[in-house]
Amino acid sequence: MTTLEVPTHLNEYILQYLQNLVARRGNRLDPSNRYQRIVAAALLEIFTTNYAQLSVPAVAKRAGVSTATVYRIFPDHYALYKAGHQLGLELYLEWLSADCTHPNPLMRLAILSDRRVQVWTRPLAMEACSPTYFMICERDPSLDDHSKPYVDHFANFWISQFRRLKTEGYLDLEPDWHLVEMFWGPIECLVFYTTVLTDRPYVSETSKFEDCWRAVDDFLTLYGTPYFHTLRKKLSWDKALSAYQTGNSL
Repeated sequence: MTTLEVPTHLNEYILQYLQNLVARRGNRLDPSNRYQRIVAAALLEIFTTNYAQLSVPAVAKRAGVSTATVYRIFPDHYALYKAGHQLGLELYLEWLSADCTHPNPLMRLAILSDRRVQVWTRPLAMEACSPTYFMICERDPSLDDHSKPYVDHFANFWISQFRRLKTEGYLDLEPDWHLVEMFWGPIECLVFYTTVLTDRPYVSETSKFEDCWRAVDDFLTLYGTPYFHTLRKKLSWDKALSAYQTGNSL
């Protein structure tokens, strides 16, 4: 999948993937193919309803198999839910990991940040991208075991993004975990803390993307190199936000 083909919204990405998986042709009697279709169908059901309403007959119908086949592979609702949930987590990380090659670093970081804010604002997935949650997990071994794959993914992804900025000459700071925290702090304060600590859902006055853009703007205004600021003015990078607001490409 190329960068341009990555859907802007998480829901769109997951639905496209699952619908393609459920409709996959080939030998429908092949055990691996059948298993994949059932798990994808289960996640579609979870995605459109919830765990409490997970219906095995509905999953079987989506997957094109019998109810008996589903029960033969998954002995109960929990086993079916667990497989669907695991696929969902994998899709979250795949979508979050999709690269963005936009030449404008403001737009590029805003797009990548917006993806994570979309995940954050889904209640069941909110903790999956928070540096604060990761620090809590370090003090609790049981939580740390659960969160380590997401910690590693989150840190490695953003350090690679900052390393790219440094290679491009836009940033002089060392790409490390400290820099990740510096970048994400304002976004966490806006999105994560209000929802988790006060139970008041985050609602943007404009849009999630524009909130991310402003956080990126503040970060690069403070820490961007003179070369970045020169190109920002020369290439009119700030016009990208106006283009986004009017629905035009730039």
